[in-house]
Amino acid sequence: MDKYQQFHQLHHQPTGFVLANAWDLSSAQFIQAAGAKALATTSWGIAASLSLVDGENISFQTQLALVKSLTKHIHIPLTVDIESGYSNDPQQISQNVLALAKLGIVGINIEDSNKETNALRSIEQQCTIISEIKKVLNENGFGSLFINARTDTFFVSDRPFQATLERAKAYQNAGADGLFVPGLTNIEQITSLTNAIDMPLNVMAMSNFNSAKAAFAGGAKRFSLGNSLYDLVGNTIKSTLIQLES
Repeated sequence: MDKYQQFHQLHHQPTGFVLANAWDLSSAQFIQAAGAKALATTSWGIAASLSLVDGENISFQTQLALVKSLTKHIHIPLTVDIESGYSNDPQQISQNVLALAKLGIVGINIEDSNKETNALRSIEQQCTIISEIKKVLNENGFGSLFINARTDTFFVSDRPFQATLERAKAYQNAGADGLFVPGLTNIEQITSLTNAIDMPLNVMAMSNFNSAKAAFAGGAKRFSLGNSLYDLVGNTIKSTLIQLES
């Protein structure tokens, strides 16, 4: 079984899996050493480690260099947070994904937020992007790469559940393999959404939502830690120094 198959299989088990997010090679190696079955990057953590704010404020070349380092030293499946694709042009986004695919990643997260306007792209725009990514990957022998379609509906929409459901079905038809809904923390809504869609649901740990077990009971298949580990490391360093100096 290759890494693509391993990663896809993780999303189709009876229960879900926890996906830890790294921001550099050192954190990735710690996660791998802990026995993780797969690894993701965190755009928030990467940006913060460079004293930048999340939101494509690091260059795509910086992203590419980090991923190259990770794929060289990490042997478990790696999926990459590419935010909104580092462009609004579907062709450019697909080429960015292809460049990452050539480094050996097994998946991506692609957001439907427009970084220039801080609003959601239209469903049509995002579907065009997803279908173009799928087309380019298929043409270049990377058709098994897992496209995790992230929607930010729970951050910006007045009716987030209905908006999520509408986008989920459209994104799947465009070629997405999974749906990522950060901000979705209500177990009843998680259950309703998983019953209404035909692809794995990914939710994320939040300050008020840190139970992977509860998420899995609701039907989610992937529980991402996001920037949780980055925050934990920073807080541990600070508290340790304060304790030593007291």
